[in-house]
Amino acid sequence: MTLHSSPPAHSTAAIPVETLPERTARWARECAEWAKVPFLPAGTRVGRVYDVVGPRNLFGEDSLFINLGYWHDNPASLDEASRDLARLVAREAELGADDIQLDIGFGYGDQDFLWAREFGPQQIIGMNIATEQIEIATRRAAELGLSDQISFEYGSAIDLPRHDESCTKVTALESAFHFPSYPRFFAEAFRVLKPGGKLVTADIIMRNDLRRYKKSLLEAGFDNVRVYSIRADVYPPLARYLGKRLRDPDMRRVNPVLRATFSGPGLLAWGPWADYIIAVGTKM
Repeated sequence: MTLHSSPPAHSTAAIPVETLPERTARWARECAEWAKVPFLPAGTRVGRVYDVVGPRNLFGEDSLFINLGYWHDNPASLDEASRDLARLVAREAELGADDIQLDIGFGYGDQDFLWAREFGPQQIIGMNIATEQIEIATRRAAELGLSDQISFEYGSAIDLPRHDESCTKVTALESAFHFPSYPRFFAEAFRVLKPGGKLVTADIIMRNDLRRYKKSLLEAGFDNVRVYSIRADVYPPLARYLGKRLRDPDMRRVNPVLRATFSGPGLLAWGPWADYIIAVGTKM
């Protein structure tokens, strides 16, 4: 199965141009909605944040990826760095044709489309609490002819609506730091995995929390646990890239709050406190 050579619907390339008054009004609405998030029920906050962000506020060139990318091989764009991160997760998971994969926090589905095309798992079930992302990803899967292989559903990472031992791989690509509880997520991932199955996360954590992360995976029952940092291949090259990318004309559509967060000064403010890890655990 191949993807369209031209950008599919709902890619950043397909976003209509706004006038300055329209853009300013949208930013005001977005900020007002974000201000309400702390007062929402705990289980709905993260989903609402991403529903408000929407495709217009992404930094990618032609995709709808929402991750910081893996820059080890010097990719030329954030889109390609995001694809490389998805490939790294798939390689660590040893993703293949016999797998039933549960992907928690799938964004707009780009990582799942890549996995379907390049690694060919039997089935991918995406799980998310952002309803707009579920709707958009489902439409995109249909447009790409992947609906028989990929489905997207509503579900919480700490209470997965799946049967025991129903999956062979569980992945969380730059989403687990949003989950209410690492121990509960790890326990749920362990429950739904078949013996021999793997959990793989690409995750943002505080510096010096790597050992605690590994301990939590071990306490959930996982064996052969590996947790390693790829920080040097994420934050510094991302900062260099965004220093140029945020000056591109199409970035004028992105909310100024988000632009400031990922600008050079923004990354200097929070980047030194953050690690970026890949974690792998096997259910024996």
